[in-house]
Amino acid sequence: MMRISWKKAAAVICAAAITGLAVGKVTPKNLIDASAEEAAAPADLIREYIGAYQSGSDLYSESLKVVNHLNAESDYNDALKSVYDGLSSVQYSVVNDSDSVKEYKLYNSDNVHIANLRSVQQSDGTWASATIFNGQKDYKVEVPTGLSITINGLDASAHQTKTAVPADNYSGLSDSSSAPLVDVYEVDGMINEPTVEVTGQSGYTTIRDVTSNTIYVGEDASSDSDLASTLISDAKICAGWPAQDNGIGAVAAISITDSDFYQRVSGVQNQWFTAHGTPTYSNEAALKIVRQSEDSMIANVIFDYYASNGDVDRTWHCGYQMTMLNVGGTWKIAGFGVDSTLNPNQKTY
Repeated sequence: MMRISWKKAAAVICAAAITGLAVGKVTPKNLIDASAEEAAAPADLIREYIGAYQSGSDLYSESLKVVNHLNAESDYNDALKSVYDGLSSVQYSVVNDSDSVKEYKLYNSDNVHIANLRSVQQSDGTWASATIFNGQKDYKVEVPTGLSITINGLDASAHQTKTAVPADNYSGLSDSSSAPLVDVYEVDGMINEPTVEVTGQSGYTTIRDVTSNTIYVGEDASSDSDLASTLISDAKICAGWPAQDNGIGAVAAISITDSDFYQRVSGVQNQWFTAHGTPTYSNEAALKIVRQSEDSMIANVIFDYYASNGDVDRTWHCGYQMTMLNVGGTWKIAGFGVDSTLNPNQKTY
């Protein structure tokens, strides 16, 4: 990918030009007022966009004409500040130079890629531009079917892609007929993790899949002590299997055995863990419990596991995400994720 320098292509916007826009020596033009001919010149387009930013133009509203995103206005404006405040010079390389779409990679004076600038011709012939930020993420949101949601306070109905399909956290079941049904929304280009709310109803919350950018919506059951007790007990049984504290039969008794989770865990070779005394569990908690339906839930569970073999003492700070299904009145594990960072005692380096 080629980076074009100021001297070679006259495409660098120097600090003086940017400062000139800021102090009004050059009158900045909002790009939605630029003609196609004006917008076709990369240096002019970039200079005018930065000038519009420095003059306080509403670039958030303009961005919605370029990308159908659901970022909060405050998130978008904060991201603009992180890119353009204090910028002394800009270089660019071309990503797209078609008749109706222009996109450029922007680099700072240290030749570091800081963002992309995309400009799209509108139906009336004018142009609108948007900054595409580094690190933006795509999310999938799964909601109990029939509920309406907002994302960052914005109506999300246009982003719904599927209706009444089995929830993704139950995809490891060989028979998904008992899985909760959800409507799926896809939201791309998010600056921060989206805030999802159910329209017109209270008592709902969200939980993010520890293995993906999928967000599950359901009723908040975190205060249900019986569910928490079941989850913690099952989590400890699962922890005991690789540590040789119990056999695979104990795990089978609390699991849906015709599942990807059980097939994987039952094949674990657990001979590596040295003989040790009776373990001690502490810091046990179900941090979040989300009911996706009456007979289904997903939860984050943590605990600390201490063991000693007489020579070495060690504490593991464990974090599990457990997908559960009520089968004949008994909760069974239907899916499982491991993420020790769920546990506040786990140090990250």
